[in-house]
Amino acid sequence: MSIKPFHKKRSAWTLVEMMVAVAVFSVAGLALSTIFIFSIRSFAALSNYALLDRENRNAMDQMTREIREARQVVNYTTNGASSLSILGGDGNVVTYSFDPNSKQMLRQVSTGESAVLLTNCDLLSFQLFMRTPVTNSLQPYTVASNDYQSTVKVVQLTWKTSCTLPNARVTSENVQTARVVNSKQQEN
Repeated sequence: MSIKPFHKKRSAWTLVEMMVAVAVFSVAGLALSTIFIFSIRSFAALSNYALLDRENRNAMDQMTREIREARQVVNYTTNGASSLSILGGDGNVVTYSFDPNSKQMLRQVSTGESAVLLTNCDLLSFQLFMRTPVTNSLQPYTVASNDYQSTVKVVQLTWKTSCTLPNARVTSENVQTARVVNSKQQEN
């Protein structure tokens, strides 16, 4: 009788099996890292939107309240540095202005009080309308004439703000627009 040497059957990975395994795990790792980066950018964008929305809502609330209670529109400009001045219910002139260089919307009162309402403001525009509605028109009010101090009843304000997070390469934008009816302005 002959004795056969005892050989343990060894199983090993072949080079082809190893390359397939590395390729599968590389694709899975790349997919997971892409999802992770996308999630981080989405979270950063949501955070930006929430911040912009809160700041814009506060500015809109203050402006609409003061425009509604204003006695009249005193002055406005529509060039690059838009501004609107109103005579408030307390007799003070309140001016909302836009500085394109500093990208700020400012609120100034004739008493000397000044505040920055919004930062990262890219655009601010005002349009003035008379109260009399126009029938069969896409524009419900007629544009106020040169005598806007006595004819303005509706102020349309529009602005755009943006915020960029450079590390996440995320830019969020928020556009606000409203038509505010001035309830104190007397019609002539």
